[in-house]
Amino acid sequence: MRLTPRGGGHPDRVATRIGFPETRWSLIGRLALRPTEAAVVMDQYADSISRYLRLKLPNEGDLEDVIQEVLLHLFEHPELMAAAEPGAGSRFRYLLMTLAWNEARNRLRERWRRQHREKPVKEDDGAQTVAPETEASETSAMDRAWAESLLAQAWADVRAWASDGTLEAEIPELLEGHLVRGRNLRDLAAELSLPLATCHRRLARGRTWLQKAIVDRLREAGEITEDADQGAACSLLLDILKGPA
Repeated sequence: MRLTPRGGGHPDRVATRIGFPETRWSLIGRLALRPTEAAVVMDQYADSISRYLRLKLPNEGDLEDVIQEVLLHLFEHPELMAAAEPGAGSRFRYLLMTLAWNEARNRLRERWRRQHREKPVKEDDGAQTVAPETEASETSAMDRAWAESLLAQAWADVRAWASDGTLEAEIPELLEGHLVRGRNLRDLAAELSLPLATCHRRLARGRTWLQKAIVDRLREAGEITEDADQGAACSLLLDILKGPA
């Protein structure tokens, strides 16, 4: 099987519509020459790719096996990722998730052929650009999967800081209880055997560090600049999450 970026028969067509932040180009552009660095890219995007495929294939059996096969394929073919170029109005994750979606369909078709012993059908041979009539909904799904992944990783950062002593141990429970489950802070303080004033301070500290985790990961992904306002950065993520599911 041979996968090459395709857009109306010319690989450069993909780059005109699918790009990624300029700040990521130095890493991604050299993947074809330094394939070992593909691990850095896959580590950052693997969870969002997995979420996107689950969103696209909610009723598919053995999907986790397919996802692992797709991630391994992308890791073993860094030249596909390196084919992207910086461009306005799009993101590298769109190319990466399109590559993943095409490969997932290839894997599922192959399984179907083995099960039904049918003649092979033509496989997708690369990352097609999203059709204009479906582009908005497709990129919205990609953005949402990526945003959910980034937020989950930010929460993981907070839990790690609580584990290593950077933050007080009860801060993750306070944050999740109050911000996610909407529980009363007075009740949480009673359960944790802490003064209410202490819970207020630690909740504020936890919110600050959660925001820091979100901002750091947005900067790492090249979504915001180093001098971007933290409040605006978090609003960017929330706006994506509020979009169509």
